[in-house]
Amino acid sequence: MPEIKKVVLAYDDSEGSKKALQLAKELTRDLGGVQLYVAHVYDEKVRNETVESNEHSIAPLPINNFPADGIQVPPLAFEQGSIDKSEHAIITNSSEQAFNNAKAELESLNIDTDFSILEGNPADSICEYARDVSADMIIIGQSGNEGIKRKLLGGVSQKVVNNAPCHVLIAK
Repeated sequence: MPEIKKVVLAYDDSEGSKKALQLAKELTRDLGGVQLYVAHVYDEKVRNETVESNEHSIAPLPINNFPADGIQVPPLAFEQGSIDKSEHAIITNSSEQAFNNAKAELESLNIDTDFSILEGNPADSICEYARDVSADMIIIGQSGNEGIKRKLLGGVSQKVVNNAPCHVLIAK
């Protein structure tokens, strides 16, 4: 087996990437002296949700996927009572949340870890990043999407396998 010193972990907080994270933990624990690069391709989506500002029925909205009971504060109105509805931004696929979850899992390991947010097409960005850091291996989770589009065009993990500059380990 070739010497593996630099490993890129493609992590997006999905079930497949959580399995890849577990594989990365086992691999880095067994090999020792491995530099781990955790890469997340930016894919945050923000949607606005209208919330009634009836003070007796305000439902708490999550902040960074954490429940925020009693913290929600609607925007201030110019005149008291002039606003009966307000909009709140809901963020999904949060890069910050993904990194916090990965850091929590990896903190028990005593390995050198670097976290990077990438932009663009996920497969292309991961392969380019692996080239930039001279990675010896990419660990990626298998996508859970089994739709017709994925069957025809291939998933992110398949595209990474086809274009990677190094070995690729797919967690199932």
